Formats: sequence, C-alpha cells, structure tokens
Amino acid sequence: MISAQVAFGNSADTLGFVSPVDHQIRLTGNFMELRTNHFHSGIDIKSSKGVVGDNIKSVQDGYVSRIKLQSGSYGQSIYIDHPNGYTSVYAHLNEYIPEIDDYIKSIQYELESFAVDIYLPDSIIMIKKGQLIGQMGNTGRSFGPHLHFELRHTDTEIPVNPELLGLGPKDSVDPTFESLSIYTIGSDNSVENTETKYFKRINEHYYLFSDIVKVNGNKVAFGIQAFDQMNGSSNKNGIYSLNVNVDNENYYRWTASDFSFEESKKINGFIDYNKKVTLGQKVYKLYEPYCSAMSNIKTRNQGIVDLSDGKVKRIAIKAIDIFGNEANLYFKVSGLANNSNNNSSPAFLCDTTSIEKAGMFTVTFQPNTLFEKLSQPLAASTREIKGQKCHEIAIGSGTNAVSKYYKVETPIPNSYNENWTFVAFDKKSRLVNFGCDTLNSKMVSYVDQLGNFYTFKDLEAPTYQVINLEASQKSPWKVVIKDNLIPDGRTPDLFYRATVNGNWICMKYDLKNDILIFDDFVRLPKGNLVFELIIADSQGNSTKLRRVILSPEIN
Repeated sequence: MISAQVAFGNSADTLGFVSPVDHQIRLTGNFMELRTNHFHSGIDIKSSKGVVGDNIKSVQDGYVSRIKLQSGSYGQSIYIDHPNGYTSVYAHLNEYIPEIDDYIKSIQYELESFAVDIYLPDSIIMIKKGQLIGQMGNTGRSFGPHLHFELRHTDTEIPVNPELLGLGPKDSVDPTFESLSIYTIGSDNSVENTETKYFKRINEHYYLFSDIVKVNGNKVAFGIQAFDQMNGSSNKNGIYSLNVNVDNENYYRWTASDFSFEESKKINGFIDYNKKVTLGQKVYKLYEPYCSAMSNIKTRNQGIVDLSDGKVKRIAIKAIDIFGNEANLYFKVSGLANNSNNNSSPAFLCDTTSIEKAGMFTVTFQPNTLFEKLSQPLAASTREIKGQKCHEIAIGSGTNAVSKYYKVETPIPNSYNENWTFVAFDKKSRLVNFGCDTLNSKMVSYVDQLGNFYTFKDLEAPTYQVINLEASQKSPWKVVIKDNLIPDGRTPDLFYRATVNGNWICMKYDLKNDILIFDDFVRLPKGNLVFELIIADSQGNSTKLRRVILSPEIN
C-alpha cells in the first residue's frame, strides 16, 4: 500500500524515479479513472506535439522482464523490473530500440505469430535509468498518440498511483461536482427511487437550491457526478479521493492509491451503472453495493443513512485531488420516520450460487457475480436473426451489471453443427460474438454482461480488402480484414497467417482499424513473390487471398 505520508502532491520521493518523457508531463487520463468495464491502471501522458515519436525512457535502472505485443489493448508494450520493488509498464509504443526490436522479431519468427507475450530473465536486456527504450505511439486500443504508463508492485502486480511516487504534473485546479444522485433505499438495500439534484457554487463549496432534501423512505444513499482537471489541460479526469460525513461521522471513504486487477471489473458496482448505460454519465456511488464491493472502500453501514428516527441529517461530501485541492458539498436530508420500505421478492440473490432455468437454457451465477439482487426472472423465447430462427434468453437487462463471467448452457439443437455460437446486439445493433464450447453435448458460453442473448449459426467467412501489395515496396503492404461478428468476452480476434513463397511473414494487426500491415521488406527474397493470406474466425469459417507479385526488376 502507499504510505499516508505522501497522500497529497507528487513531492520528491526516495525511489529515484525520473520522467519517462523528455517534455513536461500533461495527462489525458489519471489513475483509477472510470473506463468501460475497468479502472484505468496508470496515467496517460500526452504527446508533446500531438503525433507519435516522442522518446520514451526507463524511469529507473532495471531489466526488461516482459514484452507483449497484441492487436488491441496495450498494443506494443514493455515491462521493466527495478531493484526498488516496482515494475514500470510502457504501453501503446510505436517503436522499440533496435536491441529490443531485434529480440522481439526473433521470437515472433520462431513462433510464427505477431502477437507474443514474452517473459525474460534478468540477464537478457539490462536497462539504465533514463535510457531510451522506444517511441511513443498509438498502437492497440489507443485513439491518439500517448504513453500509457504504470507502476506496479513487482511481487503482486498490483498497480499503484504513479503521481504518489513523483511522476505526474503539478495541479492547482479544484475538482468539479456536476450533479448529486439521491437514492431511496428499500428494506433489502435495493434502490427504490433515484432523484438528481444540481447546485449553486460559491468558491470550492457547493450548495443545493433547497435547504433540505426530503426522501419518501427511511433509508437513503448518495452518488456524485464529478471530474477533476489539471493545469494546462482541458481533459476531464477521474477523482482521487471521495468522503461522505453524516453529522460529522464518516460514512464513506475511498482513495485511488492502488487496486488489484482482480477487482477492476467491480467498477460496475462502484458507479451508477444504470446512469452510465442510459445517460452516459459517470456517477460515483457513495455507498457499497449489496454484493461484490471494492476492498479499498471504507464505510459505515455500507454508506447507507438511516432516517427512521425522524431527525434531519447533515451531509458533507468532499472530493479531493492528489494535491489536496478540493470540492465540498453541504446539505441536509430527512425521511419518513418508521416507514417500512416494501420491496418485491428478488428473483434470485447475489451472495449465493444460483442455478436458474428458462426454456432450454441453464444459467449459473457464482457468488458475488451480481452486485445486487436481481428482480427479473429469466425468460426464454425465439427470434429471427438474418433469416435464422434463434433461441433467445433474457437475463436481467442491459442496465444491470456483473462483476465477473457467468455460465450459460443449452443442449445443442439438431440443426446446429460446429459453427454455432452465442451472440448479442450492441448499442449500434451489431452482432457481438461471445463464443462457446461443446461440453457433454451442450453449448457452453461464458458472458460478462446481462441482457438478451441468442444461439446463432455462423456460416459467413471473414472478408478482406487489399489496400496495397505493390511490388515496389516503397510503402507498407496493407490488407483490411473484417468479420460479420464482433469478438467480445473471451472470443479471440480473427486468426490470420501470411506467407511469402511459403515462408511466414510478420504482419502487424491493428485491430481498431481492422488492418494488417507489413513493412519488414528486408526479410523478403528477390524476384517474383507469391503472397498468401488465410483469415479465419472462431467458428472455423475461413477465406484465402493469393496474389503473385512480380518483381519490379523483371517488369
């Protein structure tokens, strides 16, 4: 854990870290910022000129312990272990220094795979503090040139806030409150009603337009829509610390100092998931969910305020950034004395194993898969999708969240074969593929969201579009590859294999742009070339591209 002595400000630390960039650090994202289905595990450092190519340096002496290249996520990344007990991570890189790049290519060609995850002993690539290791890029799931930088405890891989260890910008800007959510809580701690309140602001203090909030119940909890900004940046970043006091007694406390990757998906119980899905708002819930709460949240009575005594309660909500700049909200709340909040019985609980059935489907939730008790029972039906009669299972709704994967299984229909899979529609009405396995004559899939799902027979092969396969080799070869289903959950990306004259070549896969790229022309033989590319999806559908590329010398 991070010492409380460095709770505010990136003061000079004793660990000897230096900046990973040559220019002033400006952030587009901070530690534990709210992202889709996960907390941000590092800081995002802006490019100096808005383009790739900034030098990236090691923040301390050490050795390269891991190199990972993938089509999405971190893209091209590198991990360096340091003798002080920390590991630094540098992601979305555009290039590596030659020593590292040559080592990576030797592994890629040995394994015949662009995507590699290499763990190195401490004697292969030694690195000095401040030594160049590569260039800032935009690879993987990155949508602008930047460096995603992390510090982790080497022994546990728990990421810690780099700004607490001296790596970050200075900041004198207070956090900003946008709205307050008032949750009327029922007898089983489920939300019966939600109201949204707005503020008037005087300096760093916020006040509601009405002096007292009146709740139609005897239990209440709160949520805050808030963001933080930094000097010289317009980006709306995450909050560092949140506190709630009720009549001067602390009811909720959370700080973005560190967290376990195992808990990252618990973000969907940490926020108001319903408002995120329906309104696109990032609302921090200032109370614990009924199940699967974050371990670094400290609460009294789960952050829920009891109003059954009929007394008016004084509420103080404080947001603090890492330099101690703060925003404060003060108001009062009252409820109905001795009111018994009635809730309908839940369809199933969240703190025990639940095995639920509907039609031909069986759904298994392990304990703490859900954040709250689920009120809707499962429902089975059929629906026509692309001319197919598909079996459908409705599991909760898209406004409910889960903290981990759960199992869905069904007997394999007679009309299905190895091409069957499990799909859902995304917000853009595209089919996403959760994949599946065959076990004991059953379809088995694991999904990490609630909503409506369908069995689907996928007979459509991936497609390709040649952008460039010029013989001149003056610009990279590029081929766009796409599939009718979008991989999600545990479904792998499209498989591909490219060869020239029968020998494997390393084509980079840029997943966000659906494109394969090859520019390592020095590895190609002279003369005419036969380029072949096989593309396959997870259901076994495949397509093949073959192109004879005549030597420019012969032409």
